[in-house]
Amino acid sequence: MKKVIALVGGTGHVGKLIAESLLGNPNVQLRLLVRPDSRQKVKALEERGAQIIEGEIGVGNEDALASLCQGAMTVISAVQGGPDIIIDGQKQLLIAARKAGVKRFIPSDFSLNLFKVTPGHIITSDWRLTFSDIADKERGNIEVVHILNGGFLDSGIMFDFLRLIDVKESVAYVWGDGKQNMDWTTYVDAAQYTAEVAIDERPVPRAFKVAGNVLNFHEIVKLYEEASGDKLKIVQLGSMADLDLRIEELLKGGQQNFLSFLPLMYYRSLLNGEAKLDLLMNDRYPSIKPTTMREYIQKYVNIEKQTNESR
Repeated sequence: MKKVIALVGGTGHVGKLIAESLLGNPNVQLRLLVRPDSRQKVKALEERGAQIIEGEIGVGNEDALASLCQGAMTVISAVQGGPDIIIDGQKQLLIAARKAGVKRFIPSDFSLNLFKVTPGHIITSDWRLTFSDIADKERGNIEVVHILNGGFLDSGIMFDFLRLIDVKESVAYVWGDGKQNMDWTTYVDAAQYTAEVAIDERPVPRAFKVAGNVLNFHEIVKLYEEASGDKLKIVQLGSMADLDLRIEELLKGGQQNFLSFLPLMYYRSLLNGEAKLDLLMNDRYPSIKPTTMREYIQKYVNIEKQTNESR
């Protein structure tokens, strides 16, 4: 019989990649929880064999969650949102999975080592850590596995969200000395590891840690320059203490500054090493060959060149 894997958040970027990885396995029956007005977004997945349960996490959807979890080996959450989703919504999903006798639950982490980040340093990690504490109490016999993959090796994260490199201005920005090693994994690789954890018959550690690349700021700059032929100007924005002060200043402005202080929070935890992953477990699934930073940047640069040439 096929292993039933239930997924919530399949319309999001990470969720779709996880769904595609699972659908590539002939021994898996994928089941998705989808809001009725979002069903069109997963039409391609449904045509490939994914079962659709209409509903969402939240009060009043207990029947849909029960149907989603019934007979499932693993329930994966790839939802995004505020504490109402990450904490309350995932708690409801976990309880439904427990009642259905699910073997494993994978919450929507896909992040840095949130178990080492100083409380208050990354607000969204605090939400995930709060859910982790709840899960330890509510899980029953379910194995809860947190996927930790470091920062995402993605242009939207590195060049836009974190602004590690400003591609248009040919500038690389850093706080501190930039010598701390940082973990990076592509979205696709993180999704593939998640799919493997979901179907693994063996016990999986509570914190499953993987990284496609371990590089410091200066090594990333060097790889970018080699791939692009573009010399970057390094701008040292201040010390790590200066970064702390900058974040504190932005926090005083409240939620209207959320998208200003959140990237700095993540970059701080990468640069100061508090979110560094230890004891990487890539070797558990040797069939996955993570994309290297060099490969990713080379592909990104080539796409940018082709785009500019076609204009």
